[in-house]
Amino acid sequence: MFKQSLAAVAALGLTSGAFAGGLIISEVVDATLPGGLPKFVELTNTSGDTIDLSNFSIGNFNNGSTNLGGGASTVLSGSLAAGDSYVISYESGDSAGSGTFFDTYGFDPDNFALGAFINGDDVIALFDGPATGDGSDASIVDVFGELGVDGTGKVWETTDGYSFRNPSIVDPSGTFDPSEWTFGGANSLETGNDVEELALALSLTTPGTHNFTTSIVPTPAAFGAGMIGLLAVATRRGR
Repeated sequence: MFKQSLAAVAALGLTSGAFAGGLIISEVVDATLPGGLPKFVELTNTSGDTIDLSNFSIGNFNNGSTNLGGGASTVLSGSLAAGDSYVISYESGDSAGSGTFFDTYGFDPDNFALGAFINGDDVIALFDGPATGDGSDASIVDVFGELGVDGTGKVWETTDGYSFRNPSIVDPSGTFDPSEWTFGGANSLETGNDVEELALALSLTTPGTHNFTTSIVPTPAAFGAGMIGLLAVATRRGR
């Protein structure tokens, strides 16, 4: 049924421009294994086109600060295919084939954040280009958390917990909207037992795999100027 719907789209001359979306922050995790690890941020390409990651950088604002941690954002590299996710690990000393992230999930993250450090009360910002200082020299593409606010006690606090973007959200936004997220809440990965906490991390967090939906909307040229409708809803990357 789904393949038939997509075939119908192609037959009517729709292009990748009919897809909404872009590069979004899709998951934030501050887990509880030794060292408070793994810590990671996941990005997902919700568009219909490959994205050049070198156009973007990611930065963190710690403990309510209005200045970037480390003084600057980290520029990304490589490309990200439509529907794929990209994982940035914040594990000091992590390297390929070793570290808590690898030991937990059995694969390496895409980026080892160069020792950058985050906690569950910090703001994460995705920038268009590199950012320094207070980040005002670059545009914020997407953001997790309220800028200038310490997340402790806030609905978006991820200390010893996790948060992920709701599947219906495909467009990035420079303004944080809690309604776009599902929050596990502070201590949602904490039990005091390493074996139980590993099981929770594996069952509740999904680095590299994000659920989202994209609506394929017929163009006026294909259906007539008065026709607006939903042709198909495609689910990408199951959670």
